[in-house]
Amino acid sequence: MTAVTAPLPPFERAFAAFQRALAEPQTLLRRLALYGGACLIVAAGVKIKAALELRAAANELPYEKVTVFEGELGADSFREGLEESGSQPPEIKAVLAAVKPFGGAGREHRGDTYRIVRASDGALMHVTLRRGKKRIVVSAQGGKLSATAADPQVVVRQHTARGTLRGNLWLSMTRENVPVEIIQEFADVFQWTVDFLTEPRDGDRFAVTWSEDRTPDGRVWSREVLAGLYDGRAAGRSVGVLFEGDFYDQKGDALESLFLRAPLNYRRISSTFSRGRYHPILRKVRPHHGIDYAAGRGTPVVSVGAGRVVFAGRKGGYGNVVEIKHPADYLTRYGHLNSIAVREGLNIRQGQLVGTVGSTGLATGPHLHFEITQKGGWINFLALKVQRARQVAKAKRDAFKALLAKRLPALEDAGAAAAR
Repeated sequence: MTAVTAPLPPFERAFAAFQRALAEPQTLLRRLALYGGACLIVAAGVKIKAALELRAAANELPYEKVTVFEGELGADSFREGLEESGSQPPEIKAVLAAVKPFGGAGREHRGDTYRIVRASDGALMHVTLRRGKKRIVVSAQGGKLSATAADPQVVVRQHTARGTLRGNLWLSMTRENVPVEIIQEFADVFQWTVDFLTEPRDGDRFAVTWSEDRTPDGRVWSREVLAGLYDGRAAGRSVGVLFEGDFYDQKGDALESLFLRAPLNYRRISSTFSRGRYHPILRKVRPHHGIDYAAGRGTPVVSVGAGRVVFAGRKGGYGNVVEIKHPADYLTRYGHLNSIAVREGLNIRQGQLVGTVGSTGLATGPHLHFEITQKGGWINFLALKVQRARQVAKAKRDAFKALLAKRLPALEDAGAAAAR
């Protein structure tokens, strides 16, 4: 006879197993580890499944791919950019019409740009123009293209930089973090009083104060020199203060004068004014009534003053030459030119292009032969002192003195600091 044991209820079986596990601690720990790992795997599986489901759902969502076309404004560049991006004539016409009330698509300042955004099917989404300090946005509203413009208020700040010349003006001012356009304008301010290619010497002092307009997003859209100082051993001391659109010195005389200090940007002066110079081609001593500016072939040559062209063509040893008649019976001559950019009888302005450097006529290499006469008499241009163009009007003298008293101390302090 075999005894049959009735099965215990589930709860009692679990309780009995728990008692046996307590009697064997190693078995309890092993089982806990196994149960815990199983729980973690199940939980992780749930998360992975949820992530996969989310990814699948995301893949089912529509994704809009866009194409961006960018470029700089200027001339017809915006119209051409629209064409290259895929715009047809009617759309181009509509975009240009939309921006016209806000000044059009022309460039106002260097750095103006456009940005064209198209959908994956080529449809125009929107266009953004950064023009001056404006931001113009063209988009489709109600089935037609229209534009909106933001014209933020600019923040105006003034800066003063100072330094001592080492090497040349460009490098010296760059070391003091002066912006490129301010260096160029500084040289333009003193173009009648300082020749920055022959007169600067190491140790000369300079100072400049300028204004800077910035938009709230940090974009610089204009800079302007307000005052400048250059104090050099060879060039002497020059001060320029901006007053009603022109620069004046401490006495109220305009810096602008009848002639520029040089007719071109040259590397060096190869031969100066002389009563007796050995001619390298003719091989004899003869007067040299001008200045030879050594420069590369094709270097632009400009008129040192306003006047009328009285000769433009070929003339003996001068080769291609231009002669210009100026007020007070001055005449300037530009010889050995490679090309001529003016014609006889033309009235030209100061700084206007007259030709390019060459080696025509009796010349050993590319250079500009420049000379000046007054009433037929030869003059050493480097030693010429001419009267300033104008002065501050008497009625505005007090206003100018007040401005001078404001600008000059900053320049003087800057200059003194640079000397220390």
